Amino acid sequence: MDYDKVIGYLYSLERKKGSKLGLENIKKLLKKINNPEKSLKCIHVAGTNGKGSVCAMISSVLQEAGYKVGMYTSPHLEDFRDRFFINNKKISKKDVVRCFLKVKKFIDEQTFFEVITAMAFLYFKGKVDFLVLEVGLGGRLDATNVVKPLVSVITNVDIEHTDFLGKSIEKIAYEKAGIIKENIPVVTAAKGKPLLVIKKICKNRNSRLFINKKYKKSNGKFDIGHYKNLKLNLNGNFQLENASITVTTIDVLNQYYKLKIKKIKNGLKKVKWAGRFEFINKNTLVDCAHNPAALKVLTKELKNLKKEKKFKKLILIIGILNDKDIKKMIKIIEPFSDKIILTKPETPRAEEPLKIKKFIKNKNKIKKISKDVKKAVKYAEKIAEKGDLILVTGSCFVVGEVMKNKKN
Repeated sequence: MDYDKVIGYLYSLERKKGSKLGLENIKKLLKKINNPEKSLKCIHVAGTNGKGSVCAMISSVLQEAGYKVGMYTSPHLEDFRDRFFINNKKISKKDVVRCFLKVKKFIDEQTFFEVITAMAFLYFKGKVDFLVLEVGLGGRLDATNVVKPLVSVITNVDIEHTDFLGKSIEKIAYEKAGIIKENIPVVTAAKGKPLLVIKKICKNRNSRLFINKKYKKSNGKFDIGHYKNLKLNLNGNFQLENASITVTTIDVLNQYYKLKIKKIKNGLKKVKWAGRFEFINKNTLVDCAHNPAALKVLTKELKNLKKEKKFKKLILIIGILNDKDIKKMIKIIEPFSDKIILTKPETPRAEEPLKIKKFIKNKNKIKKISKDVKKAVKYAEKIAEKGDLILVTGSCFVVGEVMKNKKN
């Protein structure tokens, strides 16, 4: 099989089997391929938002310290291979095919995510000093939750994926806290009721809990705990909390792997994580906010930009997946939007723009509905006036298509 056929097969699993939580099938598959995950030193990262950014920051710091670091995240932004990195270099097409063929003969009931997670463990085995591993959905029953990590990280907890994780914030926190293992340290920025759930589980499992260090920003630099005058190569004040989670995690690892403060500073200064509050040109901003909590954070950043007179009117291009709380997402972002363009990314999980339309109160704001993301962007550029800001958000898939088209 060549690369394109492998990708076609994998996506057919996604269409046919969707998402299914549980560890039985992934454990069965991993056993058939000799449990490659058991030889990996993992930092396991769960949470509602910020998981990818924290993974990228931890990875960058460890690389700067001289380690070879694997990073497994989801979903991908532009290319399937964006899920698998070693020291900022994505997996080759040849290695995708090689790893797939090793697991193919053992696939029976496994889902898309279970299969590619097994492929990831195979790929990273023997190649990396550390694997920074992002949870796909939830935590307790997620396919990545077969590892015994060096440290478990839960960035934050908010309402999401209620069909899978439960309707209450406590139930969702319980699912995410399912990555906590016996005697393994835990880092979190969770607050309120979710933090109480995490504390209880940590106590039951004899796992030491570390709350993320306090941070403050001044003159373009920021302090976190005992780290002073740090710089971060990512936009948005919300990334400071992700940086504080990262520094707290690194401090936990520092009990065993003595990392110099200079290396930590340089790692944060060099970190790259595309599609998160990123200007891809002077008047086009992309952000992968894909749930209500992320959009709340995004609107805070938009308020700051508005205060700084960085834009006059906002032209919103938005596409959302069908398993999200679309009504709540639109309620949050609509008041900040002067003109709205509804679109649909190329994924079976994408919601139809006409269904999104019904949640928009002021229908006069809707200037175009296009199922083609590229055409949606072109139209936004056509109607944008001097000083206007084009914002692309709602899903990583929408942002990924825009960034891919920009390069082509």
